[in-house]
Amino acid sequence: MRLSFLSAIRLNSGMNRAHARRAPLILIAALLCAAVSSTLLHAQSSVFGDTTPRFLDVDQAFSFYTSLDSQNQVSVHWTIAPEYYLYADKFSMRAITADGNSTELPLQLPEGVEHFDEFFGEVTVYYHQLRIILPVSDIETPFTLEIDFQGCAEAGLCYPPTTRQTEIFR
Repeated sequence: MRLSFLSAIRLNSGMNRAHARRAPLILIAALLCAAVSSTLLHAQSSVFGDTTPRFLDVDQAFSFYTSLDSQNQVSVHWTIAPEYYLYADKFSMRAITADGNSTELPLQLPEGVEHFDEFFGEVTVYYHQLRIILPVSDIETPFTLEIDFQGCAEAGLCYPPTTRQTEIFR
């Protein structure tokens, strides 16, 4: 007795001859549906993008450089990534001299934007660009400028308070 694939299916499952002929077609159709579904799901994620927000590293979101404007003044120039902001009241800056003395520097901040923050309530923030002016006439050079700041992404991530240092020479 010679068995073909179709007769084996019929013998094992008790199907009639019409069902036995359709079984391979049903199997092929199911495999094609699975392949098409997988392809469509992949295409949807690439067309519509991943809905999980991707956040920048703190130094990418809030980059800065310093300039010595005169013997008496240093500026800190910030570039703030789109959809990110810095808090006005979270800035503090200190000059640390070679002998270890630390002096809190008064900040000259421009007018910011009022913003309601879910963590801090009504606050003043800065978007895009910011320049902070620091008077340094009484500070011995060279010194280390220590900068404290904090910011958030509009998508919901608030970075912890951050401290950075840079050397200032006249």
